[in-house]
Amino acid sequence: MTKTVQFSNTNILYSPLSWDSDSICARELPAPADAVAEDDAPLASEELPEQSKALIIHSPWPAPRQLYGTPSPGPKTTLFYYDPTPPPPTQIHVLLSYMPFTNPHVQYDVSHPLHTLNPQLTASFLDAATLPAVPSLTIHCRHIPWAIPVMASTPYSTYSTAYVSVLDVYTALYTSLRLAIRQSEYNALGTEARLRVNDAYFARCARVVEPEERRIEMLKGVKRVDLLLGRTRFMGLSGPLRAGTPDTWELNLV
Repeated sequence: MTKTVQFSNTNILYSPLSWDSDSICARELPAPADAVAEDDAPLASEELPEQSKALIIHSPWPAPRQLYGTPSPGPKTTLFYYDPTPPPPTQIHVLLSYMPFTNPHVQYDVSHPLHTLNPQLTASFLDAATLPAVPSLTIHCRHIPWAIPVMASTPYSTYSTAYVSVLDVYTALYTSLRLAIRQSEYNALGTEARLRVNDAYFARCARVVEPEERRIEMLKGVKRVDLLLGRTRFMGLSGPLRAGTPDTWELNLV
């Protein structure tokens, strides 16, 4: 029987889940849910099961480096003081950092459901993803043409402003890479590239154990994660990619 790549006819948008700091010590990530596609991008949906409980252990944020001292005051005759010291570089959280010669702090395969992170969850997943914290950031991956936007989730208390957390980054990676690609995007690939994407698509679907769930997954069609061609192990974020853009980072995969 000839294998045929499927494309879905339905798109459904899921709203992000909110996270309550008062009960974070008994939280798990949601079970997989295929997320949003563009207006003309076919994608079906999966229902989220109820959240269960997992033990959370506190892991402290590493102390930021003191890169610059206090500037000396100007002469008394100076009417306006100009501080020539540049701001310190933006730092990425240790749970997201890219270290090319060591294993990442978080073991995650971006082709797997998000809830597979549950055994590694700690309270530090609610820390700001960057220092200083930012309300949004953008991730680029050299293996796919789409940028991955990351928006801050609901503030964790009424006294704080929204910032992108470590958990927001992992959620955005899963959500964006689970989007179905359009037929036109698939056709734009070269012949050899389409064959390799097909292999990645069938391999991903074959990992679904239950036959009915596997059939449903195949009907959802080729997804962005299939264009990674098996390079799905998260190695961390590096960057910022350009000077003056502390909110733009590169996704490293192997």
